Amino acid sequence: MIPPENTRVYEGELARFWFEEDGILCANAKSVSRTLENQKANYDFIRQITGGQPVCLLADNTSSYTQDDVIRAYSAQELPKLFKAMAVISRTTIGRAAAHLFTYFQGQPIPIRTFENEGEAREWLMQYLHELV
Repeated sequence: MIPPENTRVYEGELARFWFEEDGILCANAKSVSRTLENQKANYDFIRQITGGQPVCLLADNTSSYTQDDVIRAYSAQELPKLFKAMAVISRTTIGRAAAHLFTYFQGQPIPIRTFENEGEAREWLMQYLHELV
């Protein structure tokens, strides 16, 4: 995914973020190992850029690493505080595995679905965009 021109881009340690005109928060995961500490910092960063309001997330985790049990458990607690729903795009087996492992071990604390196609991911996410949390 590429941010539109003239869009503010937020550079985090684990991902690059921007908002689309419709209010969807987009994220391109960086190829950085995840630790509990940097995952906590990442969620704090997201709270800063969203003003603490849950948003819909369109995440490309093609470059992401799998997470350990501690990070997955922490994420399961935090995701409902940050997001209404997550559409995860991945064009690699490892990226898809990371998303599938999370939902396998943690269930779905929010609506989460994995896609290979960005258009299908956006279309699915739109149903949650205006939901009140």
